Amino acid sequence: MARSSGSFLAALCATTMLTTGVAWAANAAPAKEANATSQQATADKDLAKFSADGANAFEAIALTRRAIFDGRTDDAKKFVAVAEAGFNKAKTDNTVYTKAEADLKPPPTKGAAASAAVPSGATDAQMKARVAWVPIDESISIAEDITGNTAKTAAVGDANKSLQSGDHDAAVKKLKVADIEVAIVLAVMPIDTTIDKVHQAAQLIEGGKYYEGGQELRLAQANERFDMIGDLGAPKE
Repeated sequence: MARSSGSFLAALCATTMLTTGVAWAANAAPAKEANATSQQATADKDLAKFSADGANAFEAIALTRRAIFDGRTDDAKKFVAVAEAGFNKAKTDNTVYTKAEADLKPPPTKGAAASAAVPSGATDAQMKARVAWVPIDESISIAEDITGNTAKTAAVGDANKSLQSGDHDAAVKKLKVADIEVAIVLAVMPIDTTIDKVHQAAQLIEGGKYYEGGQELRLAQANERFDMIGDLGAPKE
């Protein structure tokens, strides 16, 4: 029940995308700040993968809401149990990382500011508080706006053909040769908040309050964010 890349593509449709379709695998002292920066850089390098448990749990949320809409209450109970168990397991996954929401880096979009994903009413303190995120999906993304650049647009089209044939390295190489910035974008969920909301939903659904449970799940889904974690580097020869 792995999450489809379709929803991720739709969420990022304003920027040109390439998807892999597979999982990859307060400091006051300047010295501490430098160390923290180094640690984050290392973490970013190792984050070219998503949590399979988190991905399955996120998909189970959607299946639960659909079951409620269709009146399949037994299925709703089954799917929300899968979602709850999955996120609880994902919390201990080595893909989970900690970062303030303000430090997440959404991919560039056309005609919309990157801050558009910032929740309305969020305080500065809330945005700067460190949060544990679980990656539930990932993609290769064009990390720049290539609108109007004929050569780069053509290179993306050529790279898409290589990716469609299963040659990931050739696709990335074609983008690099065309001097196109390529990065990994993770779809992430705040793990603690998500676990709380899914647990509340499970209790409501078990108590026969299906629509109320569905609302909690909708709010959980709304916490999905995107984080561009860095350049892919040179492809393998």
